[in-house]
Amino acid sequence: MKTLIHSMNKITISLAIAFVFLFSFSEVKAQYTINNVYGNLTDCDTMTRGIYIVWWDNDFNFSAQADVLLDSMISYRSTCLNELLMLDPPNPLDGYYYNVYIHVPGGVNDVFNPLGWGNGQGTDGNGYPFLTLPNQVLSDWVNNAHETFHIFQYNANAPGFAYSGDSQWYIEASANWFAAKENSTNPRAFVEAESLVRMPHVPLWLSYGNFPASYPSNWQRYVHQYGLALMLFYLTETAGIPDSLITSGMFSGTSELPQEYFYNQLGGSVFRNNFINYAAHMTNDFDFILPIQSATNENEWNSYADLADNNEYNQTYTNTGSGGWYRPINDEITNAWSFNTFKLVNSITESYLFEINADATGSYGDATYFQGKVVVKNSVTGTSFYDLVMTNDQQGSLTLNLTSNDYEVYFIIASMPEVFEDAHPSFQLFPYDMRISPGVTTKIDDLQNSNEKVEVSRYNLVGQKVEENMGGLQIILYNDGTTERLFKYEY
Repeated sequence: MKTLIHSMNKITISLAIAFVFLFSFSEVKAQYTINNVYGNLTDCDTMTRGIYIVWWDNDFNFSAQADVLLDSMISYRSTCLNELLMLDPPNPLDGYYYNVYIHVPGGVNDVFNPLGWGNGQGTDGNGYPFLTLPNQVLSDWVNNAHETFHIFQYNANAPGFAYSGDSQWYIEASANWFAAKENSTNPRAFVEAESLVRMPHVPLWLSYGNFPASYPSNWQRYVHQYGLALMLFYLTETAGIPDSLITSGMFSGTSELPQEYFYNQLGGSVFRNNFINYAAHMTNDFDFILPIQSATNENEWNSYADLADNNEYNQTYTNTGSGGWYRPINDEITNAWSFNTFKLVNSITESYLFEINADATGSYGDATYFQGKVVVKNSVTGTSFYDLVMTNDQQGSLTLNLTSNDYEVYFIIASMPEVFEDAHPSFQLFPYDMRISPGVTTKIDDLQNSNEKVEVSRYNLVGQKVEENMGGLQIILYNDGTTERLFKYEY
């Protein structure tokens, strides 16, 4: 016991020294100098703290807001550098303050008004990034955390995580993930997320950078990349994926796209199980976030969405099945890394057979991979989740005996092929047939535990893969998407 305590103390001290070193690395320059394109010290007031300098027109008084803003940005920087292992932007690395400009949109007396700024990060004429914040968002801490996170993405070095094409989604989704983590009880932490269950069939990587000409130009399709913060939040907060894995790919130099990086780092089985589980828990009224957040998301949808473009359920049945095999039309069927949902409203005692029979290849010839899941909402016992028994990558089935208490059932069909980008003018379709058949009496009892739990990979505290015999804290990922944490002694 004495040796164990001594070893743990050494580990704690070593980690503390490592974190202090990481935080101090960019503070070796005791004083930063101003390198500025847009403001001047005659027309502007400024406030400095840490690596930041905040500018605003001295016709206005934003000193109180700037003071609170700087405290939050310093806290965010500490998390980004020390916990997420990100990098400072080039400004402080070269000895300069990072410029933050508060401007007043439409304010004719505002020195920054002619520049037509919005809200976000840009690069100035000296080649350094800077941040512009309209005065209306100074108390919007979700926005400020999002934009501050972008500051520490700036020096990312992975070509696969570029802000373009099928990887563009990740830059915005991860910034929204960070903002939600830092403001986890804020009702507006996930305001775009309702689009994820209303547009479940679009590919995971839909963004501005790959928007098909055939898609309607509406709110719900354009905000998809922001809404995907919820998937990252599910991975870290529910599935137990290390936070550092969200950011490690950006600084890994990899050419893999974010979705491919996750697939390879976690293993295909784990990533697929987590993806369909995330879909199921979203379908179950977003049960892994606060009810007020879920309600806020729906209000956002009702306020801004094109309500005619609602693809939440492909079909809805009441006390009956699908009447044979059903194939969704092209505008509703799954793309890569997406899902469809079929709803069954139930008030009777009946057995139902749920089946998938998918095509072997997608519309451009890539091999398909499907999984199915059934979500049952019971008025007495709550919600239960059941996996289809997949006999191969395209076919699976499940029989459930429902009672009148099982008032809503959702049949989720997820398309998760080993495909991670799509250069075609329109996204590749992955077609399938489904069937819901009443009157089948096969019991599910022996099927629920049919999948053996198998270890897929191990990680250390910072998200690096490790071998079983390596000492220290290990996070074990299993093929069902669950995790286990243990401490290994190195002899």
